[in-house]
Amino acid sequence: MSRRRRVFKPRLWQFVVGAIVLFALCFFGLPLLWLFLAVSRTDASLFTAAPFSWGSWANVAAAWSNLTGYEAAHLGLWALNSLIYSVGGVGLSLVAALPAGYALATQSFPGRRVVLLATLIAMITPNAAIVLPIFLEMHLIGLNNTRISLVLATAFFPFGVYLAFIYFATSLPAEILNAARVDGANAWQVFTRVALPLAKPAISLIAFFSFVANWSNYFLAFVLLSDDELYNLPVGLTALVSGARALSFSAATGIPIRRPEAILAAILIVLPVLAVFLFSQRFIREGQLAGGEKG
Repeated sequence: MSRRRRVFKPRLWQFVVGAIVLFALCFFGLPLLWLFLAVSRTDASLFTAAPFSWGSWANVAAAWSNLTGYEAAHLGLWALNSLIYSVGGVGLSLVAALPAGYALATQSFPGRRVVLLATLIAMITPNAAIVLPIFLEMHLIGLNNTRISLVLATAFFPFGVYLAFIYFATSLPAEILNAARVDGANAWQVFTRVALPLAKPAISLIAFFSFVANWSNYFLAFVLLSDDELYNLPVGLTALVSGARALSFSAATGIPIRRPEAILAAILIVLPVLAVFLFSQRFIREGQLAGGEKG
């Protein structure tokens, strides 16, 4: 008897998932593709050539030369500032978020629900609503227009606390923690020697989201920093592109910054985020709890 071939009939949920993925590819993927292709074209060809056509590497080199040749020292300094702000913010976010999420998930103490509710409120509060209080706070302690002000302002990452809380509450077996306590480990040893090694997925997620938020931080950096030598890349490149009127249809200035240079500036901001995302995938797949509890 010959086996009948089973005809694949997509279910409703598969169709919905496929439609969502296709929408995401069109809505997010196509603009990114256009961004990386447009930098290879001249300013005039952006309006005359096909949208997804490739220009030449010579145009890429020319855009890079114009962007780095004008205010070259500031561009490197802005990149270094962005790295300092992002790495410092990520480090402080992890130091604050992981113990806080662990305590909220595993400990019972007075005011626990209030702290958790306050964290959720802080997480959904728009960033623009807290910029002015942060500015006044930094002005009160005399840290406005300093690098440390922007690092301290991003130290508390409510979404990171929530991620850590969800992870420790749902993915960390209580039996492992109880076994460590029976063996004589105190609360700090249980956290550092048992919970943290098993929390690599949560650590990588918190670090990634914190890095993205800090690297692309524009409004807070724009308010806290007035010295152009302290700008991060988003603020510095925006000021450069705006001053050159690269995105304006008015008469061009003598500054050699046009639309291809503005596109290249956007790529410089996007690339580190993509690199960190690809790097984080390796650690997200590691640190699984499988095998963490034997017997």
